Parts: sequence; structure tokens; C-alpha cells
Amino acid sequence: MTNHLNHEQLCDLLLADRMGSTAACSTEIEQAREHVHDCHICAAELSMLDQSLLLFRSTADAWASHEWHGHQSLLQSSSLRPARTGLLGFFARPVIWASAAAIALFAAALPVTLHYLPGAKTNAPMAAVHTVNTTQSDEALLEEIDQTLASTVPTPMQPLADPTAGQSNTQRKN
Repeated sequence: MTNHLNHEQLCDLLLADRMGSTAACSTEIEQAREHVHDCHICAAELSMLDQSLLLFRSTADAWASHEWHGHQSLLQSSSLRPARTGLLGFFARPVIWASAAAIALFAAALPVTLHYLPGAKTNAPMAAVHTVNTTQSDEALLEEIDQTLASTVPTPMQPLADPTAGQSNTQRKN
């Protein structure tokens, strides 16, 4: 029974073959070459791996070429296009930029104007109100903790502290 090459060994063999330097090959690469020469299964696996990489390379090259030519044709068509003439063509870009700037300024100023509407209550700043509420709640929490620590019986066990608290002192006679 022969052990077949794993994926890493096949990749190393493929890289060594791509590099082309046969003088600096290790003994592991030489053994892998001999195994691929003798084993049809590993040879087929190496061929499939090589074919997959070639297809990926050709696809990447085709996509890059398509993008490059598409970009070049777009640049050429825009440079070959006749320039707009007349008053509208001359002022088109400044008008668009001015409108975009006006919209941006309006969007930035809108929250400020809504904050200072007439009739809005501005008695105390929100930060001061929040600080007072936080301080009061902290004080109440600390007071509750002090009461819990000062009690002899914890709150969950208070009903068990005096089991006769809910009964009357009258005893039944038999």
C-alpha cells in the first residue's frame, strides 16, 4: 500500500516546477516527483490543481483586461465628447456645487434651529438635571445598602425570623 501525496506536498511540487530551478530541489521534491511519475492518482490530482490555478489566472487576467479597456474607453469617450456650449453649459457645475453646499448648510443648521424654538423650556441645562438626579439616586441606593447591612436578619429571611408573628397567643386545649 502506497501513501499518496497530501495537498501541501502537491502544492510544493507545483511551486518547484513553476520556479524552474532543478539544481536547488530538495530530496522531498524529488521523491514527490518520482511518486507522481509512478502514481496515477497523485498525477491526476496534481493535474487538476494545476488546471484550477491556470483557469483562475486566465479569469483574473481577462477581468483585469476588461476593466482596463472599459476604463480607457470611458476616458476616451469623455475626452472626445464635445464640450457644452452656451450659458447653461458654462454654469452647470458651479450651480450643482452651490446647491450641494446650500443643502449641506441647511442640514447642519436644522438641528440648531429646532433646539432654539420659541416657547421651548430652557429653565435648566440638561446636564445639571441629569447630575442632580444621578446624585439623588446614588444617595438613595447607599442609604438602602446601609439599612440592609445594619439589619440583624437579611430581608429575604425576615418572615422566618419570628415564626409565630402571624398567630395569636391563644392556645387550644384538648
